[in-house]
Formats: sequence, structure tokens, C-alpha cells
Amino acid sequence: TAQYDLRLTGAPSLGALSGTLTTTGTRIALPATGLAVDDLSGTATLGQSRAQTDFTARMRDGGQIRITGPVNLTPGFNGDLAVGLSGLVLSDQLIYTTTANGDVTLSGPLAGGARIGGAVTLGETNIRIPSGLGPASVTLPDLRHVNEPPEVRATRQRAGLIVTETGGQTRPFGLDLFLSAPNRIFVRGRGLDAELGGRLRIAGTTDAVAPDGFFELIRGRFDILGTRLDLTQGRVTMQGSLDPYLRFVAETQTGDITVQVIIEGLASAPEITFTSDPFLPEEEVIARLIFGRGLDNISAFQAAQLASAVATLSGNSDNDIVGRLRGAVGLSDLDVTQTEEGDTEVSAGGYISDRVYTEITADSAGRQQINLNLDLTGSLTAKGSASNDGSSGIGIFFEKDY
Repeated sequence: TAQYDLRLTGAPSLGALSGTLTTTGTRIALPATGLAVDDLSGTATLGQSRAQTDFTARMRDGGQIRITGPVNLTPGFNGDLAVGLSGLVLSDQLIYTTTANGDVTLSGPLAGGARIGGAVTLGETNIRIPSGLGPASVTLPDLRHVNEPPEVRATRQRAGLIVTETGGQTRPFGLDLFLSAPNRIFVRGRGLDAELGGRLRIAGTTDAVAPDGFFELIRGRFDILGTRLDLTQGRVTMQGSLDPYLRFVAETQTGDITVQVIIEGLASAPEITFTSDPFLPEEEVIARLIFGRGLDNISAFQAAQLASAVATLSGNSDNDIVGRLRGAVGLSDLDVTQTEEGDTEVSAGGYISDRVYTEITADSAGRQQINLNLDLTGSLTAKGSASNDGSSGIGIFFEKDY
């Protein structure tokens, strides 16, 4: 519902129209983007063939958008809009969830060819590697709708299920966006648990996105059936879609061979491969990694465990109890391991502020330790630790990526 207060002065024309249009509590569904607006409120002030906009939108999933600036009402619809993002929750409900804050500009012909620019900072971002295979829903090809009511067709068209021919080709929008996330980009699933940070520039156009930059590993590990490997490499990039491209490498020494586990591909369907030096078949590498011995020296029970591990890696199971507990208590990291003495050790980590990360470790023998990481600058970090046996330490670490 909109309220209007308009005046037409002089010969009837768009330029003779002035006044205001106001709306409150408007709801909008945007199926193509997965976004919905629960409350759009604001005013458009008309005059001299243009509208001066000032609207605030409260989003269904969380956060707020404010749009201000002029839009010409003549064909081409040139605009110069400022879009402010405040705690905007973005999610595809399957692969990623993030929170965005920042300022974006939209300038030029809004009917096609405008430029999108600005800088956005991402808050805690979770990228999930799905455990299942295949999509959650399927489509029916060549389905004919007989005597379809107009309301049903309109609903399908709004949901993007009907492709309509357009009279002309819309020019793509130019892109010049900067995405910044110094930390708290978490990638989890299929045994992987990693935190990354970095900066990304999105250039090109909406038809040919050209990202430059990446998010790189801060800390992480890879678990396979109780065997833990620390990650030595980790990177997340965008390649023209909202499905991130991952590459993680974990390495360990087992016996007389060096084993590498490589996780690479789109987040929706990454591939996991095992290599070794000297070279061994992949099944032999997995057996050496998990049990420290070859396939010809494992028991029937160990063979069943090996099959379970392969199923987890391929995405056929989802038994990450620790991961579910970590999410329930709101931690950034939760880990359960075994010490060299055979004691059970639990470590829990989380951000107590934007720049301070703390981790507490305790084992069944009564040993306890607390670690603190303080990000002084983008390259300088202060680290300190203290334990209940009286030992402590502090250090300054400098790291620079080229």
C-alpha cells in the first residue's frame, strides 16, 4: 500500500509532475536472489522527471538495507544510488551463510550498463561442504500444464520457472567491489575444519565476473576416522559464481612415506584425493594413513572402518557429533583428541572480540592451558599462553603475504 501527494503543473507531461510517494510495511519476494524483504518503508520525491529515493528495507533473514539517491524516470533510468548494508544476512540455505556490512554504489543506466562499486566487510562466514550426493529436489522434464489457471502461471513465472522471450538484450552491469574478511571464514564438512581470511576484488561484469584475490588459511585440520592432519595449505576463491572454489592440502609422515590429502573443487562437490611419496595406490595410502600399515595387514574390523572413512569422504554420511556440539554452544572451534600418553584432550576456541581469539585446552589428566591471539595489525599478532603447571609463554609474530 502506498500513499501519494502529487501535483501536475502546466501541460501534462512527466516533467510537470511533482510530489511524494510513501510506503510502509511493504513485503517483497525476490526468488531469483533468494532474498525477501519483510518491511520496506520510505519516500520517493518526484520532480523534474526524476525521483529522489530514501528507503529502508528490513530483510527476512536478518539485517537492513538503506537506499538513497536520485533516479531519472526517462528511458535508460539513470541513477546514482547509495546502498548501505547493516548486518545483512546472505545465504543460499545450503553452501554458505554470511553477514555483510558496508556501502555499495549503483550509478548509471539502471535498465542496463550501470556500474556497481563499493566495499563490503564480511562477518562470520560459514561455508559448508555438503555431506549428501545430488540435489535435495528434482525437476520433471517436459512437464505440460493443462488448463493452468492464470494465478498458477503467474506464481511459476515469479519463481523463475518459466523462461520468457525478451525484446532486447539487457546490457550487463559493471563490477568494482571489494570484499574484506580478515578472519572468521569457516569451511567445514567431510572431516575438514578450517578458518581463513583475506581480501577479494570483484571486477568484470555481471555476465563475466572477474574476481581477483582469495581467502587464505589461518588455521585448520583434517580428520579421517580419528586420524588428524594439520592443514599446510588452504585457499578459497570465487570463479564467477556464488559457489566458492576450494583447495586445501594436509600432509603427514606415516612410516617411510609422506602422505598428502588434497581437497579441491567447488564447495558444492569437492574432490578428495590421496597421494604419497613414494607413490602408492590410493587405497593403500588411506590404509597407511589410518592404520599405519598396508591393506594386506589390516583386520576385517579395520577394513570396515576404512569403508566408513571412504563413505564419509565421498559424502554418504554425516556423523560429525563434535561439529554439531560446537554449533550448539556457539564456539568457533571445538576439538577432541588423544594425547601421546593416551589421555583425552578437549580444546575450545572462540572470538571474544573482533581482534582477540582465545583457546582453552584441558585433558583427562587435569592439565589445562589457555592461549590468546591478539591481532595488532593485519600482519602483526601477539600470542600468549599459560597453563596450570606454571609454564607460560608470549611472542610477537609477523606474517606477510606476497
